[in-house]
Amino acid sequence: MPNYSITVNFVSEGEVANLIRGYIELKGERIRFSGVAYGRFGGQNFSPQFTAAAKKRLEELTGDFPRFEEDMQLRLVRGDFEAKPKEGEQHAHKHLGS
Repeated sequence: MPNYSITVNFVSEGEVANLIRGYIELKGERIRFSGVAYGRFGGQNFSPQFTAAAKKRLEELTGDFPRFEEDMQLRLVRGDFEAKPKEGEQHAHKHLGS
């Protein structure tokens, strides 16, 4: 698996699931993704979504899109990403019990 980084720059505030948007930096390219993070109780999960063009490019860059997608899911669940709000947006979130 080639070295890459994940940046999340938008997270909605849902009751059970959050919409997430961001990008992957891989081999000098920035590839956007969106997805749904869910499962606060009983485990976390993340379902990334890519455009058809982004999937094709990731296949070209990684050689194995399904393996890359699985690795990305695991990194997001483990918190192995940078959270960076878009310029002009404020970082805000709530914790359970708040």
